[in-house]
Amino acid sequence: MIRPYLMLAKNIAVSNFTRVFAPYKLTYAITYRCNYRCKTCNCWQRKPEDELTFDEIKKFFIKSPHFSWIHLTGGEIFLRDDLYEVIHVMLETCRNLLLLNFPTNGFLTKRIVSTVEKIAALGPPKFFITISMDGDETLNDEIRGVKGGWRRQIETFQQLHEIPGINVALGMTLSPYNAGQFERTFEAAQRECPWMTYNDFHVNIYHTSYYYGNESLKLSVKENEQLIQEIEKYRTLRGMKLHPISYLEYSYLKHVAKYIRTGRTPIRCHALRSSCFMDPMGNVYPCSMYDRQLGNLRDSGYAIRPLWDAEESKQVQREIWNYHCPQCWTPCEAYQSILGDFLQFG
Repeated sequence: MIRPYLMLAKNIAVSNFTRVFAPYKLTYAITYRCNYRCKTCNCWQRKPEDELTFDEIKKFFIKSPHFSWIHLTGGEIFLRDDLYEVIHVMLETCRNLLLLNFPTNGFLTKRIVSTVEKIAALGPPKFFITISMDGDETLNDEIRGVKGGWRRQIETFQQLHEIPGINVALGMTLSPYNAGQFERTFEAAQRECPWMTYNDFHVNIYHTSYYYGNESLKLSVKENEQLIQEIEKYRTLRGMKLHPISYLEYSYLKHVAKYIRTGRTPIRCHALRSSCFMDPMGNVYPCSMYDRQLGNLRDSGYAIRPLWDAEESKQVQREIWNYHCPQCWTPCEAYQSILGDFLQFG
């Protein structure tokens, strides 16, 4: 059981000095299908065409078993009927997998809880789930476009909280739609879940990108001092525990203000140095923010290394390293960047 920890520590150490031999973190959007209609995201408008089949996903993980950290996302991942089977394959093939995490909108309570119970029974080493929540009942349902959504999200949170072996939290994306509403959102959730503390509530900031399909939305967090003040207050209330995840979240929040004020990534990004992003069709990108396709698994024999080792990928990584990219501060990319800059950053 110690080997996954050692492999992740080794990759993090290497990434402080150079590019790792293969990505240790994968962000994989397993489907773009979604049953919500969020104002901040247009994923649900994408047609779910030509997504990788279960057999193709299995081939991929058999040929790319080196991941220490897998972040599944969507769309709403529980709309895939084979989600449990996919995660089972991941755990069987990626013997050094230490961290598995994913978000859910929490609406399909019965399906989510039953699937998570089966996943937890497989014994993933570190298993984290975040349930999205963008306001109190009225505001959340308005932003997320589904009446009754908040109530379902709370029910899912309550039931997942009872399952041993997983870490579950609520997650709020701060945007111009809900700026100034964190405290009210937290208090509404805590009334339903009295055990909650600030450490059970995670916060990130709104972004636009091709992945979210929201590039046409005239929304921005840049130069939004209200968001900065709110995040600083939350960071103070939350504090930092002696725990790696707590350190990552605290460090992420610490540098949000710089990103909001400048529009620039606060530290050097580790996309294509430590990690990469894959969409439901098997297209590989540096990250979820940069629409720079590097190839497709169907053309690389379902292995990631041919795409990772290609000269184009190395060139794009150098460009990103020198800030020639869209510039973001999303946890999907920030966390491995914080770890990879630890010797300078920490």
